[in-house]
Amino acid sequence: MPRVRRPIPLLLALYLLMLVLCAMLTQSWLLHSVEQKASEQRAMIAAFIRYEIGRYASLPQELTGSVLLQQLARTPGAELNDYLKQLQRSANIADLYLVDSSGLVFASSNTDQPHSYLGKDFGFRPYVQRALLGQTGYYYALGHTSGRRGVYYSAPLLNNKAVSAVLVAKLDLEPIENHQQEVAGLSNHHFMVTGPSQDIFLSDVEAWRLTRLTDASPSIQEQQRYLTGQLAPVGLEQRRSWLQPWQQYWVLPYRGKPQSFITVQQELPEFGWVLTVLTPAHSTVPNLLWALLAFSLLYLSAVLLFGLRRERRKRHQQLLAHNQQLEQRVIARTKDLADSNRQLIRQIERREQTESELAQTQQELIQAERLATIGALSASLNHELNQPLTALNSYAQTTEKMLDKSMWQDARQNLKAMQQLVQRLSAIVAQFKDFSRKSASKSEPLPVNKLVMDALGIVHPHCQQAQVRLRLQLPEQSPVVLADAIQLEQVLVNILTNGIQAMAASADKELTVTVRQQPDAVQVLIRDQGPGIEPHHLEKVFEAFFSTKQRDGLGLGLAISRRIVHSLHGTLQVRNHPKGGAEFVLSLPVQPTGLTL
Repeated sequence: MPRVRRPIPLLLALYLLMLVLCAMLTQSWLLHSVEQKASEQRAMIAAFIRYEIGRYASLPQELTGSVLLQQLARTPGAELNDYLKQLQRSANIADLYLVDSSGLVFASSNTDQPHSYLGKDFGFRPYVQRALLGQTGYYYALGHTSGRRGVYYSAPLLNNKAVSAVLVAKLDLEPIENHQQEVAGLSNHHFMVTGPSQDIFLSDVEAWRLTRLTDASPSIQEQQRYLTGQLAPVGLEQRRSWLQPWQQYWVLPYRGKPQSFITVQQELPEFGWVLTVLTPAHSTVPNLLWALLAFSLLYLSAVLLFGLRRERRKRHQQLLAHNQQLEQRVIARTKDLADSNRQLIRQIERREQTESELAQTQQELIQAERLATIGALSASLNHELNQPLTALNSYAQTTEKMLDKSMWQDARQNLKAMQQLVQRLSAIVAQFKDFSRKSASKSEPLPVNKLVMDALGIVHPHCQQAQVRLRLQLPEQSPVVLADAIQLEQVLVNILTNGIQAMAASADKELTVTVRQQPDAVQVLIRDQGPGIEPHHLEKVFEAFFSTKQRDGLGLGLAISRRIVHSLHGTLQVRNHPKGGAEFVLSLPVQPTGLTL
């Protein structure tokens, strides 16, 4: 009985085995890349925390050496409180206060505020007890009176080498979190700072603050940090990847639902803290899926190629065998038929060679078409990024001149604008993909006047270079729309840039931007003084890859802009103005009045 071959199950088993191996190797490489980036972010956050908090460690000790402070501390009163308030403002800290030997606050910089410390008993705080023993103190806790988290540094105030009072400086931690929230929005990382009892004292995610990583009860000493309430568990779960069992993930609630994170940690021994940087684990999923898809296509191609070559070899062998039999019969009968048979074999071989060359030529044509498409898309992406990069270069040159002239405030404003442009560049790349795939954007109430001014700020250097005048007509009270600021600003910048380019050959160059308030909508009208648009092109300017420019772009800018506007339930139209030039009309629904921004 002949043996039955079953190649399909074997090939399927081999495919599954190699697919798992490919997934493991790819996931390992992706995790290593994510951890490397997270480690860089961890070093930056650690350095920032050390600088922002550690630089005040010696402040109380330096201030206790003030002769004026020692004199005023002997006769407490309004003058001492005012002096502490001046020191607090100069040092840019949250609070500054004096505690007597019994633990009561007898002078404070916040006596004019509702949560004044004056008369409060802080003798139970470890940083006060340590300073009363003649040593400097450090402590972090939730404020007993203010209810705000802070870091406390203390130092003894000496009178004839005896401790007469304790000077305490409190640092507010919210500015650190606010700064890191902005960084997290750019780097896709989050962070938390935990204490000895696994309490989350600092985090850029508000829902994680003042919670605990474990369900275990803290010690009595640690409970003193949070006298106003008990910390609830944050809901941490630790899971392992099925592809890499040695890799552990943290599962934490984020934006109302559980999410897995890849973590890297670093101790901050000078504060008694542990810094944890968390990166969403799902960020590796798209790349992993692309890798598995590429492997699957490669494996399928290899199997098909192997089967094709095997079948062709089999058929070739069958043909040779048949020809040999035919030759033997024909040779026995006639020599002419044998010659015809050999000629037939040569024709078959030439035909097979021709088919092989044709298949190779077709593959080369397909590859050339792919390269042409990639080149066209790259040119379009370069066109979309050109304007923000030009503005960024202009801001950089201006900032350099400001720094040379010690114009620090102006330079700082330019740097903020440059940061916004960097965010803008990232948004433009995402929008280039949005033409074929709808992205989830975050909409919020936005003032239209500010959006228009921000967009004009980006194209202003381009206007100066092109000698274009700007004419702006804004209502006194800005209307409000519900939109994504970066996407809507991209629409305005795109239209403004097209208007500037349209007036390249015009003698009188003026760009008019008008905002009109209507009962249920707001209109933004942008008019140039260029040659206008051909009537038969008015319906095509918003089509993908349509462009009147002969050298630049693929014509995706206006198509993407209209898609963004339609997603906001608005309209984007173009028309030729009666007095010349093209006029784009952007219309968006107005938010209800009384909305608080």
